[in-house]
Amino acid sequence: MKKLIFLLALGVGGLAMAQTNGLAALATKGPAAAKPKPPTEINSDSADFDLNTHQAIYRGHVQVVDPKVRLTCELMLVDLPQGGEHLNHVVAATNVVVDFTNERGEKYHVTAAQAVYDFKVVNAVTNETVTFTGKPVVDTTTTTIYSEPMVWDRARNHFIFTEPTMISKETGTNGPASKLF
Repeated sequence: MKKLIFLLALGVGGLAMAQTNGLAALATKGPAAAKPKPPTEINSDSADFDLNTHQAIYRGHVQVVDPKVRLTCELMLVDLPQGGEHLNHVVAATNVVVDFTNERGEKYHVTAAQAVYDFKVVNAVTNETVTFTGKPVVDTTTTTIYSEPMVWDRARNHFIFTEPTMISKETGTNGPASKLF
C-alpha cells in the first residue's frame, strides 16, 4: 500500500493540495500565528495524477485519514484545485465508509456504495455537501437511519433524508430496538 500525504483545506471532502496562505501561516511568528492544519493522509494500492485534467484517481484499499474524518473505499476520483482554490468535487465509490465526530462529540458511522462531495459558493452562500447513494445507512449511538439518497450538508451541519426509516436504539435495556417511522 502506497502512502501519500497532503495538507487539506477542509475535513472530509478534504483532499486538496496545500494552499499558499496555509504555508504563509507556517512562517508567521508570535501569539497571533494560526496553527497549520495537520496533514491528511491518503493511502491506496495505486494512484494516477493527470496534470492536464487536474484529476487524481486512487484505486484499491483507499483510506483517507483526516483529523476530523476517516474514509475508506475502493476507488476515489478527486478534481484537484488549481492555484490555491478550494477543493470542489470528490467521488468515492465501492464499499464507502465514513466515520466522523461532530462538535458535540457525537460519533457517526456512514456506509454507502457511493459518496459525492461538492463545494460551491453561490451568491456568497457556501454549499458543501456529501451525497450518499447505494443503500446508505448512518449509525449513531442512539439511532440507525436508512435513506436513499442521504445528504450530509456540511455547511449547515445536518443530514437531509429522503423517505427515511429510522430505528431507535434503546439504551439501558436488553430489549430490541424500536422503529421510529
